[in-house]
Amino acid sequence: MKKLLCMALALVMILSFAGCEKAKPAGDYAKSVDNALIVAEAGSAGEELATGNEYFKNAKFTAVDSMAKALMEVKAGTADVAIVDYVTSIGSIGEGTEFEDLVVVEGKDFNPEEYGVAFRKGSDITPEVNKIIAELMADGTMDKIGKEYKLDELLIKDPMHDDVEVSAESDLEYVKEKGELIIGITYFAPMNYEKDGELIGFETEFAKAVCEKLGVEAKFVEINWDTKEIELNSKTIDCIWNGMTITPERKENMSITVPYMNNKQVMVAKG
Repeated sequence: MKKLLCMALALVMILSFAGCEKAKPAGDYAKSVDNALIVAEAGSAGEELATGNEYFKNAKFTAVDSMAKALMEVKAGTADVAIVDYVTSIGSIGEGTEFEDLVVVEGKDFNPEEYGVAFRKGSDITPEVNKIIAELMADGTMDKIGKEYKLDELLIKDPMHDDVEVSAESDLEYVKEKGELIIGITYFAPMNYEKDGELIGFETEFAKAVCEKLGVEAKFVEINWDTKEIELNSKTIDCIWNGMTITPERKENMSITVPYMNNKQVMVAKG
């Protein structure tokens, strides 16, 4: 009987050790992500990176519906690495956050990029918003909002931009007649997120400041990021204002404001 008991205990210990494989240190992913399971938001710059960059060719990839979900997968241990916007990592991971055991993989970041606000192709709102952005930069409003969310060092203070092509149909008149600008967003800190039942964030406050000067109300609507352009062109929303990376393809399909913030893609893993 004693022999059987010892054998049973030994078996339990073996199974326990087999199920407790030590997680790979975050720093190792700066050298290689071969065979690692990577997650990123569908339709995001992170997905483009994971599926198109040589560094990730030997990794496994799964798209999820938000950057927050990507972080949750890594926290739960169902993914090894999340690719997210650098701004998402600020204040969203580490001590005092929901993801306190997650860290940015140091020494390996990708794709320096810029954020802009997207309106419909040919929209005459775009040049108006460009003027307002310049005013908010000049009077210190952008700095104030940026400091509140620890993003002030990423602001682009004097952006260069191309002339905006405007179509005959007035988007600005359409929005002013409605009295509201319907803003397509997804929820992720520190850009647009809820705290104590209230929508807050850098983009939330930025959009409200612009809408105040436009003389309309800011109305925020959650969208599927992967179908954002369809939502915009069908007039379900009037703009995409949610940490949207400016790309040549998007500039072809939409009217995009001056860039207002720098960003990059980073890997996040368990520390």
